[in-house]
Amino acid sequence: MNKRKRQIIHAARHLFIEKGFNDTSIMDIITAANISKGTFYNHFSSKNECLISILEETREETISQRAEVAINKEPSNKDVLVKQIALLAYIHRKRNLAQIFESLSANTNKELKKVLEKHLILELNWLAGRLVDIYGEKIKNISFECAVQAMGMMQQSLKVFAMATTQLASPEKVVQVVLEHIDAIIERQLKSKTIIFTEDIFQAFLQKVEQKIVTKETLLEQLQGFNEKLTQQDREDGIEYTKFLIKEFETTDEDNLYVLESITQAFNKSFTNTTHEAEAHEISASLWQYLQKQRHLKND
Repeated sequence: MNKRKRQIIHAARHLFIEKGFNDTSIMDIITAANISKGTFYNHFSSKNECLISILEETREETISQRAEVAINKEPSNKDVLVKQIALLAYIHRKRNLAQIFESLSANTNKELKKVLEKHLILELNWLAGRLVDIYGEKIKNISFECAVQAMGMMQQSLKVFAMATTQLASPEKVVQVVLEHIDAIIERQLKSKTIIFTEDIFQAFLQKVEQKIVTKETLLEQLQGFNEKLTQQDREDGIEYTKFLIKEFETTDEDNLYVLESITQAFNKSFTNTTHEAEAHEISASLWQYLQKQRHLKND
């Protein structure tokens, strides 16, 4: 994603928070971003697309940070899951997304509803998979249902706590308590075998989302484009990590997953608080998705 497009996204996000999504016009965004009308339409066809990009940026940052938390840790480590789930709440707070979501509550636009639905499906699918990591294959048939229940409890607990106390609850504390409840729910459901979200419903749900396919070729293209934007004024370590990743994907047939995981983490951190931070998150998210897929293929 180029610098001008991110400039528009950041201006739109500030306006959506300040004025609300419905009350923000495209002209407001154009003025705040200090661009021409033509420049806006070169990158976006509507303000809906601005919101979609904001949500994608958030997801990319979440994927990267969750992967970094899990490096060299067992998938069954529940403390890792607590941190991973809590990360989303912290990122939403950092980006003030709750205010944007509140402004969307009365919006009936079908395109926006579809986008929000997509992000919910991806998050539920991720959580269902992580619950299987924690509790084992025995819960696979009920993992999606448990993910729905866990997410509902967490979201409402955080919301009601803020309403009741005018303070923000600790996401980790809420997640820990909810997972304790999930322990009891799993035990009960395994005995009763009564669930709402059966496998066919789960698969129908997933079919609503077009999954992004990340290949070595697409990663190499992303990295090469990113590298072209770097200058001598950028951090030396970030430049070196970028070049290392390019060389690794250009010359190596078999991926050294442990090395790539470490370099991906270092690459992402090296661009923190720089003008390249958002794009580094985007590339890191693609890298983590690719590495996760390769690890699953290796373990099968």
